[in-house]
Amino acid sequence: MSDTPRLGLPLLAAGQAQKHVTHNDALMRLDALVHLVVASRTQTVPPASPAETAAYIVPAGGSGVFSGHQDHLAIFEDGAWSFLPPRAGWQAWVADEAEHHVWTGTQWRRSQPMSSLGAALWGVNTAADTMNRLAVSADASLFNHAGTDHRLKLNKASAARTASLLFQDNWSGRAEIGLVGDDQLRIKVSPDGTSWTEALVVDRTSGLVTLPASNWAREAPRQNLLINGDFQINQRAFAGGSLASGAYGYDRWKASGASSLSLSGMTLTLASGEIAQVVERAFWGHASLASTTMTLSVEAPTNDLLVTIGSATGTISGGSGRRSITLTTAPGDTGDITVKLARSGGGSVSFGQVKLELGTSATAWQKRPDESWLAARYCHVVRPGAAGVRLGTGLLIDTGELSVSIALPALLRVSNPIVTQSGLSRRIFADAAITGLGSSSAHGATLSLIFVSPSIAAGQSYAALLVTSGSGSHLTVEAEL
Repeated sequence: MSDTPRLGLPLLAAGQAQKHVTHNDALMRLDALVHLVVASRTQTVPPASPAETAAYIVPAGGSGVFSGHQDHLAIFEDGAWSFLPPRAGWQAWVADEAEHHVWTGTQWRRSQPMSSLGAALWGVNTAADTMNRLAVSADASLFNHAGTDHRLKLNKASAARTASLLFQDNWSGRAEIGLVGDDQLRIKVSPDGTSWTEALVVDRTSGLVTLPASNWAREAPRQNLLINGDFQINQRAFAGGSLASGAYGYDRWKASGASSLSLSGMTLTLASGEIAQVVERAFWGHASLASTTMTLSVEAPTNDLLVTIGSATGTISGGSGRRSITLTTAPGDTGDITVKLARSGGGSVSFGQVKLELGTSATAWQKRPDESWLAARYCHVVRPGAAGVRLGTGLLIDTGELSVSIALPALLRVSNPIVTQSGLSRRIFADAAITGLGSSSAHGATLSLIFVSPSIAAGQSYAALLVTSGSGSHLTVEAEL
């Protein structure tokens, strides 16, 4: 045997010449290994000018002479690197981490966190990882006071993130308590770790407790300040696809910038861009919505959804079920409020049943029976879908002007709406195409129109019909914000 079995120190041979050389080598090795200090355990490249007895723990991915020596001790001796495989129980102080490490036989592990930074990973009777940086495998865990109180804190980055306690059965979730996706205290349960039912919600401001799964204890749905939140009203017959900035698709929803969207059942897919709706504050009885806390909720967003309410912006995390975010508008948001929805980070997102309500929590989605009436305040389209349908009766004078009054389903927002038509005709003895619109005005629920058509014999006037000339004929009245 020429070396010692534990530290690999060279032994003197019988009758050896120049014994001092071997002896000095052993002393140098002892000087390096006893009270071992290594410069780093993360440096993959050997230093360019190492000092004598400089030592490193070689990490994964070592290059140069460090290559192939993962976890070995690299010691610079007599102008060259020596590599020693560690033995279980060897200890080293890692200078750049200010931490004490022990070789367990399979890995270098911190023996205790000594620095103010603490340990990056800490496992008790189990292995920690970058997701579970503190891991404990035990029958119980004790957090005791140090003479007075003891408080356990869970802190999240923002309101849209989660801080909770998750209870699992064989790694499958069964119950969760905490701030899940917003700042309301929630308790929810699951039979399988996939489908979740919300059992209790505590409002962060009022302390109001609701039990969403119990019919007798649910909070009554509050008023939705958005119209056509399920996108089912489509008077403009939008077939999906591209929308230019400012153009309307489904009633009350317009593109904010060039956008592309489509609807399948109750689910809207926003392939690109952003959609917006302007909330008319006075219609809902509010002089101002500035500095107002509001909650926007959607059904099952497939990805993170960027939400803007006035000047306030936040993100609803993608996932199943009803999801929401609570935002407070800025003091300067004194006019009508614009609500915008877009995929957070760009790309496609699908969601449904958009609801905006006052308060710090989302209540259940509820379809309003008067939704079409609400939408008709801002847009009314007459589209019979057939030729020869009579839309009204009016007076035709010799200049070709046809005065017609049409009943509206709702009071328009303004008295001077934008009116367009396509494929309409006036009928006396024969049809003649309407060529333009002279004027329009709304009086209550009545729309007065003067159409332009070919002139007739001077001094004559007739009662004439306003009719459709084809299946695509329409009359559109718009009073959008």
